[in-house]
Amino acid sequence: MTTSILLRGRALLLALLALAVPMTALAAGENYGRVSGYVYDPTGAPLAEVPLTISGPALQQPVSRTSGEDGRFEFNQLPPGEGYALEVKVEGFTPIKKTGIIVRLGQNTPVDVKLEVFTETQAVATYEIVEKVNPIINPDSAQTGAVMTAEKAAATPIFNQVQAIPQLVAGVGPGNSPSSRGGLARWGKFYVDGMDTTDVSDGSITATMNYYAVENFEVITGGLDAQYNALGMVENVVTKSGSNKFTYDVSLILSPAWSNAKAQFASDQATGTGNFTQNETKQAATTFYAPLVAVGGPIIKDKLWFYASGQWNLSHQETPLTINGAQENRPKDTQTKLARLKLTWQPTSQDRVSVALNVDNNTITNNISSAATSPDAESRIDRGGYFLIGNYDHNFTDNVLFQLQTGATYKQAYFGPQNDDLDGVSHADRNNNFFTTGSSGSLSSTIAGNYSNENKWRFQFDPTLLFKAGAHNMKAGVQLGYLTGKLNVGTTGNVRYDDVGGICNPDDASTFAFCNARTSYYNVNGELGSLTTSASVAQLGAFFQDRWNVNRHLTVVAGLRADVGRVYSNDNAFVTNLVGIGPRLSATYDITGDRKTLLKAHYGRSNEVGDVFIAQHANPDILQVQSTFDKTAGAFPECTPDSTTTTGCRISGGANGRSFDKTHTPPSVDELSLGLHREVAEGAVVGADVTYRRYNNMWIDDEVNQIWDPTGTKITDYVDGQAHSVVRIRNPDDAWRDYKGLDLWAQGKTGGWDLLASYTLAFSNGTVGSYFDGYGSNPRMKYLYEGPTPDDIRHTIKGAISYTTNFGLDFGLRFRYLTGTPLWMNQSLTNPNTTLYRSPRGTGYAINRGSPNFNDPSSVSELRNPDQFLMDAQARYDVGRLFNMSNKLELTLMVVNALNNTDPTTLYDRYTTGTTSTYGLTRFRNRPLQAELLLRFRN
Repeated sequence: MTTSILLRGRALLLALLALAVPMTALAAGENYGRVSGYVYDPTGAPLAEVPLTISGPALQQPVSRTSGEDGRFEFNQLPPGEGYALEVKVEGFTPIKKTGIIVRLGQNTPVDVKLEVFTETQAVATYEIVEKVNPIINPDSAQTGAVMTAEKAAATPIFNQVQAIPQLVAGVGPGNSPSSRGGLARWGKFYVDGMDTTDVSDGSITATMNYYAVENFEVITGGLDAQYNALGMVENVVTKSGSNKFTYDVSLILSPAWSNAKAQFASDQATGTGNFTQNETKQAATTFYAPLVAVGGPIIKDKLWFYASGQWNLSHQETPLTINGAQENRPKDTQTKLARLKLTWQPTSQDRVSVALNVDNNTITNNISSAATSPDAESRIDRGGYFLIGNYDHNFTDNVLFQLQTGATYKQAYFGPQNDDLDGVSHADRNNNFFTTGSSGSLSSTIAGNYSNENKWRFQFDPTLLFKAGAHNMKAGVQLGYLTGKLNVGTTGNVRYDDVGGICNPDDASTFAFCNARTSYYNVNGELGSLTTSASVAQLGAFFQDRWNVNRHLTVVAGLRADVGRVYSNDNAFVTNLVGIGPRLSATYDITGDRKTLLKAHYGRSNEVGDVFIAQHANPDILQVQSTFDKTAGAFPECTPDSTTTTGCRISGGANGRSFDKTHTPPSVDELSLGLHREVAEGAVVGADVTYRRYNNMWIDDEVNQIWDPTGTKITDYVDGQAHSVVRIRNPDDAWRDYKGLDLWAQGKTGGWDLLASYTLAFSNGTVGSYFDGYGSNPRMKYLYEGPTPDDIRHTIKGAISYTTNFGLDFGLRFRYLTGTPLWMNQSLTNPNTTLYRSPRGTGYAINRGSPNFNDPSSVSELRNPDQFLMDAQARYDVGRLFNMSNKLELTLMVVNALNNTDPTTLYDRYTTGTTSTYGLTRFRNRPLQAELLLRFRN
């Protein structure tokens, strides 16, 4: 009780501290962009003390600066946007105005100014107007990735999800929680308005948000500045803020059943399943509807503004299933409700404050939708979250800026029975492909029970100081974070049956032939019931970075950060400290001196100092006591948590002998990259980036008590003489991954075309596919684990291309080709309950009629999923132009999977003997064609 109170008290103290101080951004993620350049005379000599003024629709008022001794000027902390104009007026020179400047999130826009001498033949010193079409090229940073505006995102045929944008960028894998350059998917980071909103345990986004409330999407894949500590990709989004102009944005997405192709069979069934000669079952249907509303404007003109948005997604998706010879279309209904409010206050020209609240809720019925699950054994999801973000900026001088970012996130996720009946007993029939009735057998391979409820919090407090001295732009900051979570896991009825050929009832002798095994579930007190555990991590990061503009050709960025994590398990029990140092050094060289050809190099290290998932791994699992039916006695033996030697009883879970080593080297990544970027046309850039990454000291479960026979299939003895497992949670040097990749890419706008396209050649290898994936559980199989990692995609081609006409019509096309990811033939051992591998990772044995010959190494071959090619398309027309409307009334038709490619994407790689083996059959398929009609009215 005392430790629980202390835990809540510490969390409350951090929350109050975070909300009681002025609030900010940038310490974790950028919220702004920059414009910089050099002022020089007709001879090329630099001009000092030249006054410059920049203005734009994203600024409340113009900003002025003067050039330095070397002629360099810089405007920091500019809100991302288009239509900026730079004015220079110096006595003796012709005034000049450069217009059309675009400021991109987290990047520097280069704008050089050449002044011409004013001659006496000119009657009036009028402005020389220069339309600046600035390229997507950043001379001040070696970061790799891409920045997309809201307009580029809207012109791309992709489902309206903030977390879906990174997969468009070179080096990033598919999916909404993608892996990046050989890293784990869980290493991705999601920032909103500069604050880390990443889920504290699985690396997803804590709470999704309204897609159209975002102004800019920045995706960083490498070359991280010292302010970031991430082993994977970083997505940083800056949301829209109100202004003195009242704005509105109203949308409606319509996707009725008739606009979507019908699925013929489910992903997890064999190709021939359900192909009846006369099938009268209606084909499975898919529908989707979503209204979206957003408004913004002034509350107090020139002082206080607001932006509010809401969204409601309604999805209905049927899965065609064939169960025991009968076909059904099982409905899966999903609802997602999103709401967001952002307030921005500028009390003085030196101070700016913003506060934002985001709320979401998501429910899914019939979440399993599997042919191995009866309707009464279905499950549902009910989850939601929020994040509260505060940003405060204060300019002490033109060269000194203080920023403070603070906020909190919360996420709750419930997975459980469709009917909320926590007393329903689960039965799985192993003679019928483990068909489950009563209640869902399990939620996932990582959850022992069939219902769970998790609550997770993050509290963040990140002050940063930015200051300029001559050619040096420096920043230093501290990042304080507290991550905590509570998890409740259980099994309905506290018991689960593994039956054979029917439903076992131990009280009915007529069902004894069906009885095989029964598992009962106990908490830490040895009582039948669910298990509740807690975990937390306190994080401290500090960094310093100097961006030194050596001259017009060379920029060097050097930085250093230190990170510390203190990991706590159940009831606030201290587990371990994790400490990491992350040096960063990069250089950008302008080869041709015209800001059009850049050579970039980078080295950096990031360290992972723990999260709630790691901390929870130190906690006990729910205790499972299995009893095997005694057919002679016609009863199950009386097995309890103390039945360690009783015949027919087996115990697993609980504390399980699992503990952390005393000291740890935290997981880290070392990155080396080299890039060559070239502007090939005004506003268009091509590039080549070569990257090597080494991921070190990953988390594994190292079993240290079991002694295996030479085949690795049988335990012959135990080190301590007791028949149990002892696991040390470690970060050994032999738990690693590496990545070698080449990205060839193009991005930019030229004429009516807007292009983001890339080709990636990559090789990802290692010994660990994911944390605690089995490496270390059986020393006889350890050598087999080295090979291509599960996300090793050798060739990737992808593009997002749009074309805009001058009469209100534009087209968008998205395509991606990915070679298949590795599979790994495996088998299931029952005693002990583990997975058996007989060939190296990414391979399997050939099967020529019957069973594979596991004693013939020559029959081992590479094993991969099928290649994938998908294409999406959209057309958008501004109907308002027909009526000379000043606002936009847009009609968009988007077709996802336009080729209706329902080919398999993933195959089963678990081999079993007999007719029930699914080895080599389809596990997942592409979803069929889906069309959406979007109506959008905005100013």
